[in-house]
Amino acid sequence: MLHISERGKKILFIAFFVVFTTGAGYGLYYFFFKPKAEQIAVETPTGAGGALQGAGQRTEEPQTLPAGEGSLGENVAYGETGAAGAQADVTLLKDAVTQGLSLNNSGASRFYSPDDGIFYKMNPDGTVTTLSDKQFFNVQNVDWSKTNNEAILEFPDGSNIYYNFDDKRQTTLPQHWQDFEFSPQGSQIEAKSMGMDENNRFLVTANADGNEATAIYHLGNNGNLVIPSWSPSGQIVGFSKTGSPQPEGAEEIILLGKNHENFTNLNVPGRGFMPSWSPTGKQLLYSVYHERDQLKPMLWVTDMSANEIGQSRRKLNINTWADKCVWASEQKLYCAVPVALPPGAGYSEKDFSSVPDDIFLVDLSTGISKKISTPDQNHPVASPQLSTDKKTLLFTDSETGRFYSYKLKE
Repeated sequence: MLHISERGKKILFIAFFVVFTTGAGYGLYYFFFKPKAEQIAVETPTGAGGALQGAGQRTEEPQTLPAGEGSLGENVAYGETGAAGAQADVTLLKDAVTQGLSLNNSGASRFYSPDDGIFYKMNPDGTVTTLSDKQFFNVQNVDWSKTNNEAILEFPDGSNIYYNFDDKRQTTLPQHWQDFEFSPQGSQIEAKSMGMDENNRFLVTANADGNEATAIYHLGNNGNLVIPSWSPSGQIVGFSKTGSPQPEGAEEIILLGKNHENFTNLNVPGRGFMPSWSPTGKQLLYSVYHERDQLKPMLWVTDMSANEIGQSRRKLNINTWADKCVWASEQKLYCAVPVALPPGAGYSEKDFSSVPDDIFLVDLSTGISKKISTPDQNHPVASPQLSTDKKTLLFTDSETGRFYSYKLKE
């Protein structure tokens, strides 16, 4: 048995006491007195010369898009938000998890059921039928054609499948393609082709089944700064956050023309740019975050006609993300607005996907935004869609996956 002298015991006690008091003192300092680390805004890299380069089958030299001309004017507060009472009825349409909600041209709601791996459609009369008897398990993401019953299915292992639900045609797409989007006419797709080597990364267009692929922009190491987003006219295929640095937390967005057209750059008053085209493409709704808005997402709208890109920029005074809005017309849109967001929420939308949303009707012609839901009707909204008669707002509850509708009573 180890024997410790009285002197040794005193030394051990003193050593223990010193260690204990030092640790306790640091703990008090760390939790109560240590200064908070200063939050540093991350600057967006600009890439080589701030412009994406052309590649692939095209022979023309890449163009550097010129900076926009003319003043955008002062930021305009666009309307006041006021409660308008209950003007909508909420209905549960499917009490099961649904994913990939989208509407086809006939007004039927298309969605994927992960429980059985089947794709369904809900017709305007409320009946539900299968789009196909074929099962696809573990689909992670669904990109639908805007005009046809065809989609690109993305899986967790990186596999991608094109499937036509009308003629049951299936094609495997390259595994290194990602961020798919169908053209407005549905005949083509675009995607990021992300090769392992940064010299082999491109924004590509192809037929819907992946054939006849053409590389139109070289991405290099800026792939995460490019947003595929086909304009209704088909002239613009996306946006690139590789513009020149701007003062006061603004950002210059480069418009990517399908044929390298030299469109005016878009200057947006913040970071985290997320776009949503109006039905005709004459306007663009987008969300950004900025210190002036406590780094919460803020909606803006701007003109996008050929000679008016970036003009008549208006602030909507609504804190939400652009993908939580759906256009009803060129002048009206419905937006799901989180009932509460903390400062800094603009950095990560997914962290607030379980926050219930109010539903707002935004009238751009009058500048009035009004709430049309009540607290008992609120759900965290994902994939909002508007029926063809504009009388029903359809959405997925992002927390439960259930399929709901709002019957609008405007």
